[in-house]
Amino acid sequence: MAVAATTNSKIAPAKPMVQSPSSGLPPSPSQLPSQPEWDKALSLPIVDGDGEIHSFESLIQPDHEIGTVLVIFVRHFFCGLCKNYIESLSPLITPETLKSQRTRLIIIGCGGYSMIKPYTEELKTPFPIYTDHSRAIFKTLGMGRTLQGPAKKPAYVKTTVVEMGLKAFKHVMRSAIHGGALWEAGDMSQVGGEWFIRNGKLEWGHRMPDTAGHMSAEEIWDVVTFRGGQDGDTQVKDGIVRAGTMEMHGTLEPSITEGTRCGCS
Repeated sequence: MAVAATTNSKIAPAKPMVQSPSSGLPPSPSQLPSQPEWDKALSLPIVDGDGEIHSFESLIQPDHEIGTVLVIFVRHFFCGLCKNYIESLSPLITPETLKSQRTRLIIIGCGGYSMIKPYTEELKTPFPIYTDHSRAIFKTLGMGRTLQGPAKKPAYVKTTVVEMGLKAFKHVMRSAIHGGALWEAGDMSQVGGEWFIRNGKLEWGHRMPDTAGHMSAEEIWDVVTFRGGQDGDTQVKDGIVRAGTMEMHGTLEPSITEGTRCGCS
């Protein structure tokens, strides 16, 4: 399979990104991409905080210690909702608890790479962060664009709109010190999702249906720890894991309902 970029490449500083109108969301938050779409995604480039380019495929390979890779795609790097979400993962989702399940986690945003280090410093997250500034992987995996907020505030959102605004302002100032600019935060309407790759195979995915549509830490842990069948593989039907908490709460097939807008700053 062709690899679009090597780990030794460097990327030039990002240019201002033109915001385009929202193109909407896919019909099913949990439908897996086709094999050609997945193969394309594997070949696409991902950039780290130093500007080094990696193929997406190189970041999700299993090894003798890790069999499962959880990839969380977040919104723009100023999104207070996603910051709340990443902070909510601990103490349940940590490098240590994931390692006990032979799993590791990476986070991918859509802003300029110069935003990654201040973003990591602000969140104090132990997980590696990369960016898909062109949003090519977001698009290939069917993660859509919307400014539609949630009909009901999810449990992981702990701060008020004012608090998120103040944090966003501090992040802008910290990013400026690192050479970042406002437009490098990423597309404000891009939403992300969560994807599980077990033993090199895309096994399950969830696309955000709105600006606060991430799975909870408990639901993620359910997928990480769930095994079905005697061979240890997870049971998947039409891209949906048959795991307790997600079926109980209907997380995998939520309806897109009217709610508040964005609420990200």
